[in-house]
Amino acid sequence: MVTNLFPAEKCLFSEKIKPDLKTENLITGDPYPRNGYQWYYPWLLNKLIIMDSSLYKKAEFWKENKRKALYLLHNNIWIKEKEMMTREIFETLVSSSNIPETPIEKIKELLSFLLNNTRFFGQDTYFKGRPVEPLCFQIGFESINEMFNLFDEAENLGWIKIKTSTDSGSNVSLTIDGHKIAEKEKESKDSNIAFVAMSFDSEMIQIYNEWIEPAIKESGFEPYIVFNQHPESDVTINDAILAGIKKAKFTIADFTHHKAGVYFEAGYALGRGQKVIYTCREDQIGTAHFDTRNYQHLIWKNGADLKKKLMDKIEVFIKA
Repeated sequence: MVTNLFPAEKCLFSEKIKPDLKTENLITGDPYPRNGYQWYYPWLLNKLIIMDSSLYKKAEFWKENKRKALYLLHNNIWIKEKEMMTREIFETLVSSSNIPETPIEKIKELLSFLLNNTRFFGQDTYFKGRPVEPLCFQIGFESINEMFNLFDEAENLGWIKIKTSTDSGSNVSLTIDGHKIAEKEKESKDSNIAFVAMSFDSEMIQIYNEWIEPAIKESGFEPYIVFNQHPESDVTINDAILAGIKKAKFTIADFTHHKAGVYFEAGYALGRGQKVIYTCREDQIGTAHFDTRNYQHLIWKNGADLKKKLMDKIEVFIKA
């Protein structure tokens, strides 16, 4: 279908005006015609952004979600060029990208960035101050002020060293303690293990054996599941569960039958900054606990449906 596009009055995120953008038509896969706005985002080599018109106009929504959008953009977690961003797509990307929310999560994101972007221990990374610092958005800080405030907190914790700091910017490097924390985060991200949290009634064990486990293995990962019947003799079930989540790259949490343990395990994985795939059988989703309703669930009808949806989700949001 042909989508009508119009030049935006300003960039939604930088608020810079780009008046020379011409209107054009865009061929999309949408099943119905819709209008959109387009503009160039100046802080990423004038990246072209196309957005559904109703989403573009939601001022309150972007007041709350601008930081998340900037994180997605600066980490290249965005739709392809000349495709239109809708609210549904945006919220799917947000829910699947583990954007840091708490101060500690943001500091750990900083540590991981420093580890991955320095060639030797003690090497500095320079973070500019105002008017804008793309690294601020890439790591997930709300603002330049928050970035510098959390630099101070990270230094107080002994995780980074600030070698120079002025209004124009700071030189930052990892300490040994910060390096250790970043390495632990990296081990989890480099893992090929998928932890599975689920109900252990006979029906769901069959679903696991015939559909969930094959989905994980065919996607290139190894499943890790702790059955109540046979924890290792020298550890408790809870110990084995927590150890498995710590080893995993991501967690699959199926909320069919709404077992309390699944909610705990999903929350623990999420609290560690790990990606969590939420699934639930369609006849059970109506009674899901409020705690997980903000996260997009894969709603499945049968084992074959679950396997396909799991493999698609792993391909897009775990392997991408």
